[in-house]
Amino acid sequence: MATITGGAAARMIPSATRATVSLSTSRSFFSFSLASSSRSVSSLNCLRSSPRISHIFLNQRRGEVRVSSGRFGTVAFASDPDQLKSAREDIKELLKTKFCHPLLIRLGWHDAGTYNKNIEEWPQRGGANGSLRFEVELKHGANAGLVNALKLLQPIKDKYSGVTYADLFQLASATAVEEAGGPKIPMKYGRVDVTGPEQCPEEGRLPDAGPLHLLIICVKFSTEWG
Repeated sequence: MATITGGAAARMIPSATRATVSLSTSRSFFSFSLASSSRSVSSLNCLRSSPRISHIFLNQRRGEVRVSSGRFGTVAFASDPDQLKSAREDIKELLKTKFCHPLLIRLGWHDAGTYNKNIEEWPQRGGANGSLRFEVELKHGANAGLVNALKLLQPIKDKYSGVTYADLFQLASATAVEEAGGPKIPMKYGRVDVTGPEQCPEEGRLPDAGPLHLLIICVKFSTEWG
């Protein structure tokens, strides 16, 4: 996977057999509050009519480059390293004007937090694969208000078509942590986007309030527990 930390980023295409999501970002974000935004998920119905939201829901495949990848079907190339670096700078500017750090952190965690190590097939196993851009997943109760994060990031995605949604969500989340005074997270890039809403995970994979449910979720996405 390509990385944009340190010097010039190296371009790499992720192997289909290693399509599992990196969990480093998810673990870093686990302690953050999962409280929903004040905006109700019911706002989706009225927002869909706007040109920007219609673009998010209905025009997902523009700019994707696809290759055949064995049993995983049609997937996209890794994100362009130069565009990743430029997108990061744009995200920094967005944070300076919108102060949306918690929202972007929550977006990255919720896209990645559906990962289940017990499921072998991709994208059924979930994880950071850009599926949260689809309406069916945005309607999950835990994702209430995250349509607003998509509205903020969509212009950056339009500008840098060589960056996948999956990478953009994690880039925005990690950058928000850093710009809020947190540590610089050594990120890896090259995540592949799912291509349709039918590939979204079922509702209920994200942590709920109870401690037992939190433990069950941790065991599902951890490669070290269980």
